[in-house]
Amino acid sequence: MNNIMSKFTRRQFAQLAPGPFLLSLATRGSAAPPPPAAPGAIPTRIVLTWAGDPARTQAVTWRTETAAASPQAQVAKFIADPKFEPSAITVRATVEKDDLGDGKSAAHYAARFQGLEPDTAYCYRVGDAQVWSEWNVFRTASTRLEPFRFLYVGDEQNSIKSLWSRSIRRAYAAAPDARFLVHAGDLVADGYDDRLWGEWSDALAFISATLPSIPVPGNHDLHRPPGSPDAKTSLAAAWPWRRHFVLPSNGPDLDDMPGQSYYLDYQGVRFIALDVNAFSEEGYEVAARKRVTEKELDWLTKVLSDNPNRWTIVVQHQGIYAISSGREYAAMRASLAPLYEKHHVDMVLQGHDHVYARTHKIARDRIVDPSAPGVVYVISVSGPKMYKTQKVNSQYMAKMIEDEQFYQIIDVSPERLALTAYSIDGAVADGFELRKNGTSSTYIDHSSGK
Repeated sequence: MNNIMSKFTRRQFAQLAPGPFLLSLATRGSAAPPPPAAPGAIPTRIVLTWAGDPARTQAVTWRTETAAASPQAQVAKFIADPKFEPSAITVRATVEKDDLGDGKSAAHYAARFQGLEPDTAYCYRVGDAQVWSEWNVFRTASTRLEPFRFLYVGDEQNSIKSLWSRSIRRAYAAAPDARFLVHAGDLVADGYDDRLWGEWSDALAFISATLPSIPVPGNHDLHRPPGSPDAKTSLAAAWPWRRHFVLPSNGPDLDDMPGQSYYLDYQGVRFIALDVNAFSEEGYEVAARKRVTEKELDWLTKVLSDNPNRWTIVVQHQGIYAISSGREYAAMRASLAPLYEKHHVDMVLQGHDHVYARTHKIARDRIVDPSAPGVVYVISVSGPKMYKTQKVNSQYMAKMIEDEQFYQIIDVSPERLALTAYSIDGAVADGFELRKNGTSSTYIDHSSGK
């Protein structure tokens, strides 16, 4: 347009007849845009998870303030050509409506993509056919034992938007090729408080829409509103847990606790998310804890026994070998550690103690030879709430660090599992690896000491 104007005076240009060429100049790119969507109709809190096989399925949840008439999601193979939208497949979503009090409400949705191809990039969006999210991208798992990496973080919990955001965004920047994100519990300080889940989503921003989450609930994720009559009798996670995550239904026979313990297999690794709140003896009635622990132990034994994978990683909140004072759960250790050792669990990822700590290879409450059977236990914290390490269990530890926020990158291949812990300034804080031959592994400690 500037070139055309240079050839005519403004008067001459104004006198030209509005022929087809000039009309095209006037209208090019000026088609009336659609009216802006009402803020309450725009999809927010988009979270990827799995409810089935990571090689062939993907699940997504999201939320709007105003309930959508026709909630749905669309998915298509990722290609460079932007004219891919006609190839997208539409999937209907389920909806749950919640009264948030003070005249506020929200609708949460869940959709499942099935029949996907392994090791393939897809793009998807969520909405109601009128108002859509942006197109986001995920990749399905391979059916082969190909190397991959993932991120692991401990307690998010406090000052989530303002300070946990530092951790998760630095973690993603350090490993943008990570395939998923493991949360070791206490995602928020009070599981019932929807506002905190909003902070959690704000801190993650687009990350939760592109990087699937594997979460396990911590004690804070179970919190009920003050004065709730079932606060000491129910170990079910507070309602926002079920709204934000669609998780496998292969857990223990506990209908009131869906998506709190489950497992999934990813490229040669069995990941077991185990809700250990019932084992931790933190104020729940004995009968309530007994009902849950018996079901979980029976389920865990079966999941560990019938496991065709080369590696096994357990994710739980409270630590088997606690490092902060007052957090020693002897009954939990007595119940779970022998099972982990018997069934060759390689690593247990934990939170709860608000420090970083990592054991040597342990069996029968002893540090064992690097080539002997045993388990490595890791505790980490990604949020800003910090505790001090204590003498308790320090004899088992290869590394203990206080007063820093951390994230961990874990690299997996058929022969090697390696964890590197980073403080969020990017400094390497700790590391070790396991090299596997058959069912046994050799432990290599990269720590520089306590």
